[in-house]
Amino acid sequence: MFRIRHIEIFHAVMQAGTVKGAADTLHITQPAASRLLQQAEQSIGVPLFERVRGRLVPTVEAQRLFPDVEDLYAQLDAVRRSAANLGAGSDMVLRVLCVPGLSIEALPQALGRWNSAHPRVRLTLRTLHSRQIADAIVRREADLGFALEPSSHPAAVDQAIGHGHVVCVGRGLPEGPVPLQALAAQPLIDLDPADPIGRQLHSAYDAHALAPPARVTTSSYHAAVELAAQGLGWAVLDHWSARHARRLPALAVRPLAPEVRTTAYALRPRDLPWSTAAQALVEQMRQALA
Repeated sequence: MFRIRHIEIFHAVMQAGTVKGAADTLHITQPAASRLLQQAEQSIGVPLFERVRGRLVPTVEAQRLFPDVEDLYAQLDAVRRSAANLGAGSDMVLRVLCVPGLSIEALPQALGRWNSAHPRVRLTLRTLHSRQIADAIVRREADLGFALEPSSHPAAVDQAIGHGHVVCVGRGLPEGPVPLQALAAQPLIDLDPADPIGRQLHSAYDAHALAPPARVTTSSYHAAVELAAQGLGWAVLDHWSARHARRLPALAVRPLAPEVRTTAYALRPRDLPWSTAAQALVEQMRQALA
């Protein structure tokens, strides 16, 4: 059988013209190179070189074999380079999906710390809603996703990376937690019940026999904050997405009472384990959400 080591010695002799030159190229002894060349010839059953005035001259069979070996050797060399680059993250692309609310502050903070250890990893970043992220992960369109609900699909793996709560954002909020009942007395910027946080929020309404009338219903957490800043009402959303409300001096942020809990998840395809770079980003995201 013509093995990879045989390909290496054949290629080296073709390039160097001598066994000694091939041995130097492969960083082995000359006797070891001679044995390898002999094994290569025995494996295919024909001589590959003839000795002429101290040099090895390729036979007709060797000349026919060389173009294929040269192509294979180039591929082998490319594999070696790729393997050497994996540790440093060179030439690697990490495909990341994130819900818009976590992409405003949490993910940039995580990436800022992550970048110092992985400066050569390239990123593609898209913002999608949680269910779209789960679907894309199942289709292997991304390596890593950050969402506000887990995936129920067997082709996806999810991991809880942060626990939070729903808050109220708006002008003129009272001090301390905002009772759920108080939402019914104010113009409300509510979340769509089909949204993961909206679903939890509306479950809390139902549990307390409440039906707050919504002035605006949206699935965009960022838009909810901006609408609250413009005086359209009080907005309800998760506390991670509400972080950028601190930049708007007219707005206050208060927790709800009773507390409505939320969870952030990291998702990946089941048959595509996280790379070292992806694992590191998950850990930095966990810290950013803490």
